[in-house]
Amino acid sequence: MIRIKGANGGEQNHFNLSLGGTTKLFAEYTLDGGTHPQITTSYQNIRIPMAPNGINRTNPGQLAMGFWYGGNSTITIDEIHFE
Repeated sequence: MIRIKGANGGEQNHFNLSLGGTTKLFAEYTLDGGTHPQITTSYQNIRIPMAPNGINRTNPGQLAMGFWYGGNSTITIDEIHFE
């Protein structure tokens, strides 16, 4: 679960998230119900199901976030935890 907000909203297309052998734009992860994460200007809890997104649950390795060069987006992460 990631508790996150953006300065302007829409930042889900501005960075990628790598975990457990999977790297995707944050917007490309599939949530329960088949929707995709949308970052708004208010904090929200986003739960990314690990197995359906190809994330290795038994050996997740490191968590990494990458932002596009030349971009100037701002996100704020209040909490990250695994369930």
